[in-house]
Amino acid sequence: MTDEVTAFLIFILACSAFLIGLMAHYARRINRLRAMVDGFSRVHDLVPQRAPAPRKRG
Repeated sequence: MTDEVTAFLIFILACSAFLIGLMAHYARRINRLRAMVDGFSRVHDLVPQRAPAPRKRG
């Protein structure tokens, strides 16, 4: 292989590794946010909710 092809392949490999790492990082963050929202939903269901005040017609 020529030097240009080798440099190009190394560049493509480095870019691919960077993008894979970025996707893995954001996948972890999204899963953490989903777990947090799940926890908040369970807490929200435990809190008694007030019924809305009746509207006065007149």
